Amino acid sequence: MNTINSVVIEISILLILVKESFQGPHEKRLLHHLLDHYNTLERPAANESEPLQISLGMTLMQIIDVDEKNQLLITNMWLKLEWSDYNLRWNTSEFGNVKDIRIPPHRIWKPDVLMYNSADEGFDSTFPTNVVVRNNGSCFYLPPGIFKSTCKIDITWFPFDDQKCDMKFGSWTYNGFMLDLQLNADEGDTSSFVTNGEWSLLGTYFNCIMFMVASSVVSTVIILNYHHRCADTHEMTPWLRSVFLTWLPWILRMQRPADKVKNKNLFLNSKMKELEMKERSSKSLLANVLDIDDDFRQHTVTATTTIASGMGSFNRISSTPAPPHEDSTLFYNACFGSHRELSLILKELRFITEKMNEDKEEDEIKKDWKYAAMIVDRLCLIIFTLFTIIATVAVLFSAPHIIVP
Repeated sequence: MNTINSVVIEISILLILVKESFQGPHEKRLLHHLLDHYNTLERPAANESEPLQISLGMTLMQIIDVDEKNQLLITNMWLKLEWSDYNLRWNTSEFGNVKDIRIPPHRIWKPDVLMYNSADEGFDSTFPTNVVVRNNGSCFYLPPGIFKSTCKIDITWFPFDDQKCDMKFGSWTYNGFMLDLQLNADEGDTSSFVTNGEWSLLGTYFNCIMFMVASSVVSTVIILNYHHRCADTHEMTPWLRSVFLTWLPWILRMQRPADKVKNKNLFLNSKMKELEMKERSSKSLLANVLDIDDDFRQHTVTATTTIASGMGSFNRISSTPAPPHEDSTLFYNACFGSHRELSLILKELRFITEKMNEDKEEDEIKKDWKYAAMIVDRLCLIIFTLFTIIATVAVLFSAPHIIVP
């Protein structure tokens, strides 16, 4: 412990000696000359009836954070304050050609310039650096600070938004008749500005996400539209058929899935065969009926002629009327009714067959559109996957260190 204390004491003495040696007698004498009778409460204006001109500027170093929730802007800035103090003038020839000195701000008068819209706990967050005073009385004060200011932030169009945050500086106690505060430039100094990498990363990330979301929504709508198309609403043009059913499947190495035979299809096929057989039997039955009808008509004509001649002879023999031939009439009516029913059945069978053929064609068209939707879905999947991989690789390789040791 004694050794450590002795070393600390020696270092302190060495620093004091170095400080005294660097100060020099002329600068020491000048400080006594300027500050022994200096009053920090006096506004250093040559004419008290005129305002003291203050030049204000700032250098923006970094935007640390933008708090959207609390409507705050946190920045790292350097203030630049320049004014002239007639009480801090000297002749360089009298003080060893010393042209400028550094004085702590609490030892001289300085303007009480503050940021009006400050949200900092201590309100004034600047660090009190020394004031550079030149022999002509000009004072240059450059206090750095972390400024926390209120700002109305609208993130409706994030990340494509522009935010305008105002910082209002002014004297807290002096009015415009006593201090004339002027900006040294229309715009602040941003030559040493450090961009925020997080915002760049967030902007890139949001742009990629918005592109992916918008593209996925559009592709989903197109796929669903294709999937639910039918022959009644849309017609697949030749170029669409060539692109979605020939070229894209060949490029994507996709094969059209075979139609799976289901119970419903088996039932429909059996019904179709049954209906075809019925149609054939109906045609045969109708032909037989027509033949029977022709025979019946010939038989009826012959029988009627015979009966008529017989009845004429019978009438000549007897005056009693002959009985009607009821059996022949009933047989003719029954055959005619069967012929009409079979004609109606055949007509219905033809209608059902045509309807089933139309349904089959419509089903084929629906399958074409569904296959086109599947092709578009696979194409979008490949594009999105490639985009994600390329974007990820680009971000990783743009980083200075991919693997952190």
